[in-house]
Amino acid sequence: MKYLNLKLRRDIRRHWQQFFSVFLMSLLSVLIFVGLQGAWHGLEKSLDTFISDSHLPTVWLQADAISNNQMKDIKALPSVERVDGKTKLLAKVDLKSDSEKYLTLESFDESAKKAITIDKGKNFDNDSEGIWLDRNFAKKNHLKLDDDVTLVIANQTVHFPIKGLVESADKIYFTGSLEYLAPNSKNYAYGYVSENALAKVTRGRTTYNALDIYAKKDDIRHDIEEILGEHLLSYDNQKTLTEVSEATGRVGQIRNLSYLFSFIFILLAILAMFTTIRRLIESQTKEIAVIKALGYSNGQITWHYISFGLLVGSFGALAGAAISPLMSLFVLETQKTMFTLPHWQIAYSWSSLVVILLVIFICTLSAYLASRQVIKGLPAVFLRGKTKKVHHVFLEKLPLFWNRISDESKWAIRDAFINRVRVLMGIVGVAGSMMLLIAGVGMPISMNHLVDKAYNTDFSYAKRLTVANYNQAAKTYQGQGVQINRARFSKDDGYNRLLIIVSDGDFVNARTADNKAIKEGGIYVTNRFAELAGIKKGETLKVTPYQDGKSYSFEVKGIVTSETNQGAYIRSETFEAAGGKFNPQTLLVDKTVSKDDIKNDQNILSVINKSDQEKNAYDFVNSLMSVFLMIIGFALLLVIVVLYNLGSLNFVERMRDYATLQVLGFSKKNLQLITMIENLMTTSIGWILGIPMGIWFLRCYVATFSTIRIEYTAYITWQVLLIASVLVWVTSAVTTLIISHKIKTINMVEALKGVE
Repeated sequence: MKYLNLKLRRDIRRHWQQFFSVFLMSLLSVLIFVGLQGAWHGLEKSLDTFISDSHLPTVWLQADAISNNQMKDIKALPSVERVDGKTKLLAKVDLKSDSEKYLTLESFDESAKKAITIDKGKNFDNDSEGIWLDRNFAKKNHLKLDDDVTLVIANQTVHFPIKGLVESADKIYFTGSLEYLAPNSKNYAYGYVSENALAKVTRGRTTYNALDIYAKKDDIRHDIEEILGEHLLSYDNQKTLTEVSEATGRVGQIRNLSYLFSFIFILLAILAMFTTIRRLIESQTKEIAVIKALGYSNGQITWHYISFGLLVGSFGALAGAAISPLMSLFVLETQKTMFTLPHWQIAYSWSSLVVILLVIFICTLSAYLASRQVIKGLPAVFLRGKTKKVHHVFLEKLPLFWNRISDESKWAIRDAFINRVRVLMGIVGVAGSMMLLIAGVGMPISMNHLVDKAYNTDFSYAKRLTVANYNQAAKTYQGQGVQINRARFSKDDGYNRLLIIVSDGDFVNARTADNKAIKEGGIYVTNRFAELAGIKKGETLKVTPYQDGKSYSFEVKGIVTSETNQGAYIRSETFEAAGGKFNPQTLLVDKTVSKDDIKNDQNILSVINKSDQEKNAYDFVNSLMSVFLMIIGFALLLVIVVLYNLGSLNFVERMRDYATLQVLGFSKKNLQLITMIENLMTTSIGWILGIPMGIWFLRCYVATFSTIRIEYTAYITWQVLLIASVLVWVTSAVTTLIISHKIKTINMVEALKGVE
């Protein structure tokens, strides 16, 4: 075995280019799985540590007011262990800047302190009249400890010195408003003050309007609704509270991504190793004959070629594991703009080791399967060279077709049918590359389409005004009123959804699947809500809006294709005809209403510009662009490696055939044409199969980003397919030219030699 080991090292050095593709596939297989696992498992660990150390509540609820008797009734529920009351207010921050800034102000008590991490400053003090402010907001607005923050609450101006900068476990993904898809920490913040300090602002009125509930189970929604009735404004648990669920949901999104892509690259690692060992053995028949003649057994020779898979696969897998922390850190870095955590870490589980060993085993097994059959035989057989059995193909039975095609095409078709396994592997590789490219190109296009549709098609307002007196504001600004309530639906999917009641106007333009507008006479349900709850057009839907307490029944008139604001839409006339009261606090207005018009209007509580919402949503998409570009890069590497491997194998296997054809009068251009036709057939079939596979994969991939609030759907256009197709075909053409150029290097005398 000493000399076989020496041959092993020499062969790897001599044929390093061939083995590099195997090394690369092994490396990528491990890198993608382990690298992404380090990110998602690290994020999961970071979240679990923050949430468990902070003793996060089970349920959060808000109401217009909560009496002592209602609190006692909630505490008396069998599964409830503790209830903490607090006061929550929306304040406007006066920083003398161009943009409106808002702060969610909350009171704190002893138990609330556990959920909040102080990044800088003093510990919470119940006697302090200062504020503990959101760290991200302070950083982006250049605020520091002991600076005064001026707040406007209910037309009253108050000043709080900054006593500390904080991060809260129930505000990991803090958007400040449901109208934003991503955090907007420059304009939206949260802060905490003592109950004593807040009592001075509210002039002694300290009635709680929010509760943090610690319970054994999180589904106490029906009990809470019965106790609070029409006073209830919102109910959330850890699965539905956006500030927490978006973060925990991202763990699953990255995990699913690692499984999807690792499976594809492990499959192609098999392809790369199998074809490389086959190519090496085909090019070493004379060496095998000499080794056999020297007395080495088939088992020893088989182990020799298995060693290639074991050695190269191990190097690739270990190299992938070694650099995977860099990928983990890179992916985590892209998430830091979205989530606020005191500590970030990368973490791995035993499954990483399992995948590393699996990749090494697969490479070894592929080498064994490639070498198992071809090394059997006598030395004289190997010295004579490989004999190919030629079969007629069924196309020859179609003379109208067969007689019209060129000799080069006939040869290429026959060879494809003879070497079916090799051609099948090429088709799988090209189809896999096409699939990844459609996903990589289609994902940002799909998400950008969602943003464009949401803010330019479904809604066409310029500003959203939150008003104290709707009738007064409607007379002044001539907009469209919108009332948004949390509501319980029957049927439902276990979550409270939004009931959006709209008046007559031109700013809410969401349409149904059959392109119809929202009209009077029924209720319209968003597509994702309808799918999850099993709601169909024509059914009767029971609705119990919060802040109302009454139940209403409406016919489902249509399914709305709106990705945002998951819930149901209804016209105000329809709602009022059923006995409901239309009392909106949101007024949508166009661009004729300027900033100066509303600047001094005390009836306006807050302003949201649609352009800011749109920019915020595009920022969210841009935060993921590096991941999408990484996918495209992997896909291009894949198609290069697969086509180059197969082209090289084809060249080595058929050197004798090419030399024979040259003797028969075929020019080297004819031979290059045969190679091009064969690659064209492989690429064409793989490309055609890759299109539906890519569309399916894109839909699955996009769906992993969907949440309770937002439905992400694949938007497949001809541009997506064109870009992916061009990348595949250009890469295929370049690879084919490189392989066909090798035909010029064939030595006819050496290729046609049978026995030395």
